[in-house]
Order: sequence, then C-alpha cells, then structure tokens
Amino acid sequence: MASYLRSIYNSLPDVIATTRDADDYIPVSKEDAECFSMWGVSLADEGILIQQLRDELELSVNIPPQHNTLTLRRFLRARKHDVAAARAMFLSTLKWREEYGADRVLQDFVFNEKPEFAKFYPEGCYGVDRAGRPVYVQQPGNIDLEQLFKFTTEERCVRYHVQQQERYINLIAPACSVAAGRCVDQSLVLIDLQGVGVSTLTSDFRAIVQKVLSIDQAHYPELMWKSIIINAPTSFRIMWGMVKYMLDTRTQVKVQVLSSNWREELQEYIAPDQLPKEYGGTNPAPLPDPPGPWRDPAIVEKVAALTVDGSFCFRA
Repeated sequence: MASYLRSIYNSLPDVIATTRDADDYIPVSKEDAECFSMWGVSLADEGILIQQLRDELELSVNIPPQHNTLTLRRFLRARKHDVAAARAMFLSTLKWREEYGADRVLQDFVFNEKPEFAKFYPEGCYGVDRAGRPVYVQQPGNIDLEQLFKFTTEERCVRYHVQQQERYINLIAPACSVAAGRCVDQSLVLIDLQGVGVSTLTSDFRAIVQKVLSIDQAHYPELMWKSIIINAPTSFRIMWGMVKYMLDTRTQVKVQVLSSNWREELQEYIAPDQLPKEYGGTNPAPLPDPPGPWRDPAIVEKVAALTVDGSFCFRA
C-alpha cells in the first residue's frame, strides 16, 4: 500500500503541470488568480502539493507546530513547487535553526545596542502598503558600519537580523493579517539608494549583506512581495536595464526601480498616511519609531487567536 500511495504522490507534479497549462483555467478568487499568475498553479493544486510536502517530511521528522501551512508554502514556492527540493530545503533549515538557536532568539537574545544600530544602520518596518503588507524601509546610503562596530559586532548584527525575521513571522505579519482581515505573509521592501556610492560598498558592508542574504535565501524564503527602489543613480538604472532581462519573470516582477518622479509613483503602492514625510507622506513618526498594526495592543492581543496551522490565511 505504501508503495502504491508513493506512486500516486510521484505522479502529482505531472498531473498538476497539466492543470497549469490549461488555457481554460478559471480562477475561483482574486487570491487564486494571483497564485496562478505568479506560480502557474491554482491554490487548490498548491494545497495538494503542500500536503504532499507535509507527508514527505513527516516520514522522517516531527514538524514543529510553529512551522505551519504558510511556512511549507513558502518553501514550496521557493523551489518552484518541486516537492523533493522543498523538502531538502526545509530539512536543512530545521538543522540550521537548531544549531543557530533560531527558535529561542526572540526570548534569549538581548540587543542592547539597538539605539546605536538604529542610528548607524537605519532600517525597519514602517506602516503598511495599500494591500495591508508591512513596508520594510532600507537606507543603505546612511549606513555607517565603522561607527556601528564601535558598539557591537557583525555577528550580533546578523543575530539581530534573525531575531527581526522571527518577529516578522510571529508578530508583524499576523498583526497585519488581523488588521487587513486577510492573509498577509509578505512585505513590500522600499530601498532608498540616496547617498549610496563607492564609499558605501566597503568590505564590512559587503560581508554583512552577504551573510544576511545567505540566511534569508536559505531559511526565510518568499517573505518579500516586491522590492521598490527609489533615488537610484543613473548608473544603477542602466545596469538594471541590462540585467533584468537575464532574470526569470518572477524576479523581474518583484523588483521595480521608480523614476525621478518616485514620490507620486510610490503613493500608488502606499497611502500618504503610511509614509514618512521624507518620502512624500504625511506621517511624522521617524523610522526608529514607526507606526504599524504590530504596535496596536488590541491587534497584538488578537494575534494569539490565529490558528497555528495557518488556516486563517486560507479562509475565503
């Protein structure tokens, strides 16, 4: 019986591939249409693959309860719905989490250098976009690692990043979901390149960025909906214009470089009251003390009501 069931499972990708290519596919909801447009698979078919991934994993490990349906979906999408590849990626992440202590980083890691970090490495979630996603602002042109490393180390900065990723998954995204009344499991990343130059790209800068990106790509996949770049120098625009066509369609869609008229264009994605004044918005709160549903005590209290299996984000 086990071999028979496995043969059925092994045939699922081919069956679903047929569905993906069907010209007469009719989405049953806006979310279903978005899923099919981006991934070439319906939510129903994706659900089958998620269950297959879960079953494959449970043959060898006990899946920790915090790694719910949404987690498995992110890993599956990161590997283009290849169940075997997603399984390998997830198992690698479980091993890394145990070795790194990621499951306890929210409770155990105390980053006393946070005020200095906010001053010399300005970034963080600031408000939500028009779809209710948290907006993650990065200002690499204002990063001063020489000053920052007088107060902390590269290793502690990377661990703080991991802590923030855990905070995003466990608090920020669920709070945004409660506020929006729908699933919110990705963020809009706003990258301000004002002030970025050759002097910014020091060896320390490249090293910390490489470590953070390596961790995110391997262990926190598919948390970004779109990356919007503003204040891009001409050289960057020219380079992006050449490089983007070498990337797959999904990656191209995820990165958008706005024109010099970016303040007006930015408000197509983010309402003025959710933007700081420096970006053409009306919110007076500075980046180190940003607004957002995750700061609302009533919403934070409701986050506890979200089911651990992620079913909140799959309700019609």
